[in-house]
Amino acid sequence: MPNKAESTKQRAGNPFDVWQAIERAATKGFESLTEDDLFLCKWYGLYTHRHEQGYFMIRTKQPNGIITPQQLKTMAQITEKQNKGFADITTRQDIQLHWCHVNDLVEILNRLKAVGVLTVGACGDVTRNVVGCPVAGVDREELFDGSPVAQQLSEFFTGKVEYANLPRKYKISVSTCRTWCVHPEIQCVALVGAARTVNGATELGFDLRVGGGLSTQAFISQRLKVFVKPEEAVEVVRQITEIWRDTPEYREKRHRARIKYLVHDWGAAKLRQVLEDRMGRHLDDAPADYAEPPEAYRDHVGVHAQKQPGLYYIGAPVLVGRITSAQMRRVADLCERHGDGKSVRLTNRQNILLLNVPEANVEKVLTGLAEAGLSINAHPVRRSVVTCTGMEFCKLAITETKARSRQIIEYLEQRVPLEEPLRLHITGCPNACAQYQIGHIGLMGSKTKVDGQIVDAYDILIGGRLGQGAAFNHAVLRKVPAQDCAKRLEQLLLGYKAQRREREAFTDWAGRVGDEALVKLLSGGNGHPLAPEDDVPTPSVPESDGPVY
Repeated sequence: MPNKAESTKQRAGNPFDVWQAIERAATKGFESLTEDDLFLCKWYGLYTHRHEQGYFMIRTKQPNGIITPQQLKTMAQITEKQNKGFADITTRQDIQLHWCHVNDLVEILNRLKAVGVLTVGACGDVTRNVVGCPVAGVDREELFDGSPVAQQLSEFFTGKVEYANLPRKYKISVSTCRTWCVHPEIQCVALVGAARTVNGATELGFDLRVGGGLSTQAFISQRLKVFVKPEEAVEVVRQITEIWRDTPEYREKRHRARIKYLVHDWGAAKLRQVLEDRMGRHLDDAPADYAEPPEAYRDHVGVHAQKQPGLYYIGAPVLVGRITSAQMRRVADLCERHGDGKSVRLTNRQNILLLNVPEANVEKVLTGLAEAGLSINAHPVRRSVVTCTGMEFCKLAITETKARSRQIIEYLEQRVPLEEPLRLHITGCPNACAQYQIGHIGLMGSKTKVDGQIVDAYDILIGGRLGQGAAFNHAVLRKVPAQDCAKRLEQLLLGYKAQRREREAFTDWAGRVGDEALVKLLSGGNGHPLAPEDDVPTPSVPESDGPVY
């Protein structure tokens, strides 16, 4: 018997037909939308808000994180009209606009479309925004520019009825930078830059990975040990997508309707064989000497020389990913006045970049960014933090995240001198929209009791590693009251600074000293690793499709 979501999609036929209901609601109001309509609105990037009936979040699609000054200015105008004046950058390099009233949805979506911004397929059981290295095409160390392949994949899948009813959400990445900045380890399908030698000549292409994913059960993607030429990429990904789409057992239970479970159940070897059978040919083997990169921070903040002589890209941290309309306007203006007038990029760490800035204009851009509150001279924890939407808007979140994360960062900036960035991820529930499992430090929302009152709390997880030896972090201390987290992290980081060996990375140090020592630093010796500190159970939440509004 199909689950509720599958039944809804069966009744709908074409999920994109919900556009008629959206148009109707613009005049007849929120009450005209049925339960099925509200579920299918996700196919146009729409979610209802947690608290205010009639208001929606709109999520855009910005393939490879590419956004133009004109698009930024249009989004700034929209956020100002909604009287809140901000938007959120997501971990899939797109934008979320909040407080959009049902009466205004059609107008807003049409305004976005007029400047080249689509929301079709930004949510729902479809291919989500295709992510890629935000400095593709300008990075001096990249193997080659992978952004055209990311664009081709996005164009192929977006809005296609035959790919509008996948079992669940589906995430693709394309990257050819040497640091793997888009985290191919956690993508459903990842094309990662690779090189091989054929008849004495170097051939550039991709190593293929499949089956990564986080949420309530996390998996590292597996290599199929296949070499994919750029011109083959769309066909290979299409065939993998159809294998998953057409395997019915992964539609039975909503919480297992992800390709990561198929790969886990089948194994990489079987999936490769099925893929080759469908394609009717043997796929090229990846080079035997292919190697994953060492653990790296994978950030693009700061001033960096491009491969194009005399040009630079500049990355600015956006605290907790929340960008104001004034900041969007300033970035757009700086790009038009001092850059090439078209090249702005969003990162999966919720930051923003300007590309193709002539050397003579670098200082002007830096001054303008600093005046807008986007200084590149940021404390490592400010540039490192990634957060989800939290209880402010999301119906599944257990805790508030944006304001709490800001409080933690501002506290640590004043008390912990730190030289190197680390990945700090703060999420409001186990669904991992802020990717807490890959953090050097992850905070996952929970509840606890203080003086008889149930309050927000966080589990503290430590030890995430990417690249060679990739592994997720693990819980070290449970149910720390949210109001205490900043102080606990201060103690942890000061302990790291005092105890680390020369150039010892945080995760290496944490593994060396062990959980017992970490618990003592986090709690003054009063904590209990993995044991709840009270009788308040962590609320159970279903595996989500992303923020649920």
